[in-house]
Amino acid sequence: MYFLETGLVRGYTLVHGREVSSWFMQANDFVISIVSFLTQQPSAEYLELLEPSAVLSISFEQLQALYRDFPEFNLTGRLLIEKYYVLSEQRAQHLRSRTATERYELLLQSFPTVFQRVAVQHIASHLGMAPETLSRLRNRLA
Repeated sequence: MYFLETGLVRGYTLVHGREVSSWFMQANDFVISIVSFLTQQPSAEYLELLEPSAVLSISFEQLQALYRDFPEFNLTGRLLIEKYYVLSEQRAQHLRSRTATERYELLLQSFPTVFQRVAVQHIASHLGMAPETLSRLRNRLA
């Protein structure tokens, strides 16, 4: 598990050989491939730093030792898991139930500098559309 002090990271998977961005995390966010971390199995998800970053890390064993040696830290761990689980569910719901325009607008609300910091093809794959579709949408809404 990583804590992003500065910088930007994206999570993505390969779908039929194509990169599909799942999420973007910025400074002061925790970054984790949760299924891999908790099951201690290889991940189908890749993490990529998109700009120079300062990152702190903790291993699964170190986290378990914190939980064991400092029981009060269990509350912190639970609150972090809850926060990021809610974000994950919201992202999944938006992709399933929102129009392309709504997904685009929600991304801009939550990450206003996304187009200055992330390549258009990564943003398009995150929104579930082709880069050309995203370009037309941006031009229409400008």
